[in-house]
This record gives sequence, structure tokens and C-alpha cells, in this order.
Amino acid sequence: MLDSDSKRINELEAKTVFQEDSIERLSKELRIQQIEIIKLKDELAQMKELNDEPIIDGKSDEKPPHY
Repeated sequence: MLDSDSKRINELEAKTVFQEDSIERLSKELRIQQIEIIKLKDELAQMKELNDEPIIDGKSDEKPPHY
């Protein structure tokens, strides 16, 4: 092999390693974000349920003080 071919192969290998590392880091970050999105969706659903529940006030059966 010529020196220039060897140099090109080393550069391509270095680029491949860099790309694999970048893809792995992005994949890990994506998993973290997916977990966070799932948690936020669950929290939002719980908040919606609480908002939809009627407010029960024990004083509704009491007569106003002027009676």
C-alpha cells in the first residue's frame, strides 16, 4: 500500500469512530428525553384528572348565616 492510501484509511477510520461515538451519545440523550417526556405526559394526565374532578365543598348544604 502506498503511504497516501494508508493515510486515507486512517482518516476514514478516525471519522468512523467519531461518528459512532456521536451516534451513541445522541442515542443516550434521546433515551433520556423519551423517559422525561413519558414522565411529563403522566404528570399532565394526573393534573387533567384532578382538574376534571368536581370540587366538593361541605358548606353547600349549610344555610347562609342570615337565616
